[in-house]
Amino acid sequence: MRGLIYAIISIFALSAEAFAAGHDAPRNSADAEATLSTAEVYEEVAEVVRKFGAYFTDLEDPQPDALFDKNDPSPMYLAEEMSDWVIGWQGFEWYFHTPARDKLVQAMDYTPSNIRVKSLSDDLAVATWFVWAEFKLGSRPPVGEHLRATGIMRKTDEGWKMVYYAESPISALAYIEDLYEAMATPEFRARFNRNPKKEDFGLE
Repeated sequence: MRGLIYAIISIFALSAEAFAAGHDAPRNSADAEATLSTAEVYEEVAEVVRKFGAYFTDLEDPQPDALFDKNDPSPMYLAEEMSDWVIGWQGFEWYFHTPARDKLVQAMDYTPSNIRVKSLSDDLAVATWFVWAEFKLGSRPPVGEHLRATGIMRKTDEGWKMVYYAESPISALAYIEDLYEAMATPEFRARFNRNPKKEDFGLE
């Protein structure tokens, strides 16, 4: 039995080392991030991101599509469960305003953190952020997950509005590593100065 346990640990360790360069990459420096945009642009765009999360969490009107530029004929949206981007307002209406969706989603919490904003021009910016999502769908049990999100925004007469949004799920292998890491006790992690991944999402 002990030999089997060591074998499993060895396989897991080798698999983790194989992709650690991407999953456990060095943190970006604060100086580098400070050059991405002005403080004013950052605050304005970050506020849109925070509203986006609040609109998801509320489940009532307004829905998140209210934060997209209504003058854009082809906004783009990719949720993690989609196989392709939704493009255009007809698709947005289907995704955000169908009775079937309202019936399925009982509760949802969308918590953005680690928001970054990079100016592309005077009226365009790209934002990236982490998402801690929790939701209850139909008769299924409540679940939570880590996501990464990217939004492209345009400055309009009504303020910054999205024209593009995409969610990036973390790979299954990375989730398994996070799961095993989370099961280590805080006392054990403290011996190696390692914090759980939830800290990156503003949840610890």
